[in-house]
Amino acid sequence: MPKKSKVNKLARMSDEERARYLQHRADMEEEARRRKQELIARFIKNKLDKEEAYSRMNTAKINQEWRYILRKIKCKQMALDIQGMVSSFNFIMERKDRLLKSLMQALEDSDEQHRRAFQAHTENVSYFLSIGSQRLDKLQTEYDFQKNTLLENWEKEEIDISDSQERSEFKLILIKYIQDRDFIAYKKHKELEMATAKNDAKLEHEEEMRSLCHPKQLEIETYWSKLREVYASYLEQHNPIMAHYQALREKDDFYQRDIARNEIQIQQATETVMTLQNEWLKTTNVMESKLSRMQSRKEELSKKYWQMKKDLNAEKNKGEEKLTIMVNASQDAINRLEQVKEKLNKIMQMTEICRKYEFENDVLTLDEIENDIIGPDEYENLDGPMINECKEYSKMDKFLLKLNRAKVQTMCLKTEKAKLAKENIQLKHYIKKYLTELALRGKDRPTSVKHQSENKVNCNGKALNRPVTCIEGALCNAVMHEKRMKNLDKKNKIVGGVRAYPRVQCWMEPS
Repeated sequence: MPKKSKVNKLARMSDEERARYLQHRADMEEEARRRKQELIARFIKNKLDKEEAYSRMNTAKINQEWRYILRKIKCKQMALDIQGMVSSFNFIMERKDRLLKSLMQALEDSDEQHRRAFQAHTENVSYFLSIGSQRLDKLQTEYDFQKNTLLENWEKEEIDISDSQERSEFKLILIKYIQDRDFIAYKKHKELEMATAKNDAKLEHEEEMRSLCHPKQLEIETYWSKLREVYASYLEQHNPIMAHYQALREKDDFYQRDIARNEIQIQQATETVMTLQNEWLKTTNVMESKLSRMQSRKEELSKKYWQMKKDLNAEKNKGEEKLTIMVNASQDAINRLEQVKEKLNKIMQMTEICRKYEFENDVLTLDEIENDIIGPDEYENLDGPMINECKEYSKMDKFLLKLNRAKVQTMCLKTEKAKLAKENIQLKHYIKKYLTELALRGKDRPTSVKHQSENKVNCNGKALNRPVTCIEGALCNAVMHEKRMKNLDKKNKIVGGVRAYPRVQCWMEPS
């Protein structure tokens, strides 16, 4: 009954009312379809947002685990470095201790040798000094004895010579006095004789005087010859004594020079002894200062050693604590990785489900991109464990490529949806405009619409009365083809010259 009423209602309507009614029905169906598509799009968008959030969370977790693995490798390397440094430090400390012991032993040996050499040197110097002093004492006693004997002999000889000289001088004076006295007496006698017989016998007196002077001269000459002989004998006796005296005087000068030279040598020896004593004191002071410095250095090194040992024990305790923390963290990481593994299994199941909706071109392009990405050049600057870790985590590349491809496809779908929405709005606008113009001008509908809107007949010969669909309504756009061609520039400005492409080719075509 309601179908007949609707059919009768449509039959009672005019063509324009029927077109409006059918257009209204088409708009309602289009609105319902649009709402359904919006609900589906909103659901897909929410689901994609959740998947993006989960993917970001998973990437963050993967990065965290990757950093944890890198930290673990770094900790192992640092532990090995610390062990090597500890072993090298212990070896250096042992070598330094051996070196210090050898230096101390060499220092003690050198000190002992220096003491022995100094003791031997002092004994030799004291022995030579005692020998020199004994020799000097002996020479001094001999010199004093010889000097005293020579002085005694000299005094005796000098006394004898002076006595003999005084006696000879006294004799000469006495002889001279006697001669003078005799001569004076004789002269007086002769003067008296001459005074008495001066005028008478001057010639006789001169002859007598000659006769008297000649023997006297002879006597004087004899006396002078005797005096010269006495003086010559005196000189002959006195010359060896003077020569002996000169020799003794030269010996005395020689011994005095020898004594002065010995005194200078003794003074030089005493000065060398004093310098050696000063040097010995200086060396002893220097060695004592060096020993004190070495002792202080040894104490400082021992303090540093104990401090380093204490620090090493503290570091060991810290390392054990960190090891326990790392073990606990590793257990937590294992549990976390198991959870991640479960999530990955779920993701793999979802990928299996999603793979049903993929095209063959998608799989081929993914394989080509994967072959292009993976290459030996990536692992040039990495070591063995890092390469293994990278290879292990490179299994996620395919998943990430698929994820990125899905994101790109969603973006393409969004752009395609936006373009289709714009075209749909334009089509609605054109249909509305056409219908309004048709209603206002009262023109006939196009033949295409009339042909499609005619009542169809089934195999029994009955007419099929049904409403016009949205596709049939959209076909009326062909009538306005000429008008759209005229307004093509305006349309391109509104639409922007964008054309919708297929879902896959829009991502794969080169730019």
